[in-house]
Amino acid sequence: MNIHLLQMMIDDHKEMVGLIGRPVRYLDEQYEVTDLLHEEGLLIISADIACDVQEDSFGRARRLVPRRQNLKFRDAEGRPSAVWDDLAFLDGPLIP
Repeated sequence: MNIHLLQMMIDDHKEMVGLIGRPVRYLDEQYEVTDLLHEEGLLIISADIACDVQEDSFGRARRLVPRRQNLKFRDAEGRPSAVWDDLAFLDGPLIP
């Protein structure tokens, strides 16, 4: 992956928002990009099949929710993090 093009993409909020809805493979599981917290540098991905139990405020298991991963897409210096090496976009290349 071209590091210069990746850097330009993560610096552009509009480009990063365009990732929402794209299917990805991460750690051998299929996810979908569901949200972006650009200021915090987080890419949120959720799995359709794998579910986690969400507890209520008393610690009791209440409902099944999609497994979610919060991935830091840039490091403290603003450069692309290593997470990009672990993501595979299933609907085509990230950067043509």
